[in-house]
Formats: sequence, C-alpha cells, structure tokens
Amino acid sequence: MTLWDIPAKKSALISGLDNSLVPAVMNRLLEMGLSDGQTVRCLRRSPLRGPLVVQIGDCVYTLEQSIADKVAISGLS
Repeated sequence: MTLWDIPAKKSALISGLDNSLVPAVMNRLLEMGLSDGQTVRCLRRSPLRGPLVVQIGDCVYTLEQSIADKVAISGLS
C-alpha cells in the first residue's frame, strides 16, 4: 500500500521510500519528515486525482500522485 491509497481522515506509518526516486526528491521527502516509522495523516483527498493533503507532525504538505505512489505505508488506522 502506498500513501496515495490512504483514505481521508486516516493515519498510517511510513514504511519506506521507493529507491527509484530521483535523489533530490528523496532528500526533500526525508527533510519533510517522510521517513520510516513516521506517522502521516491524510487531511484531504482532492477531486479528480488532484494532490493529496497530508500532515506530518505539525506540518501540512500536498503531494501529487506520482510522488505519493512512491511512499510505502503500513499500519493504517
């Protein structure tokens, strides 16, 4: 399961980032807090496959599908 699959108002644990990500994108995601074991919450799913709005700690980010599909999650709650 990936971050793109998370339903609105649900939380999950990040279980890894896809190694096919460009190093600059991988580094930026890690700077944002998208690291193994971190809790992420989906605040909103935009219509028409628009960006996903997620919260990590006190920060809110939007991720497009091509990036969210590269973030593995587990422990959906």
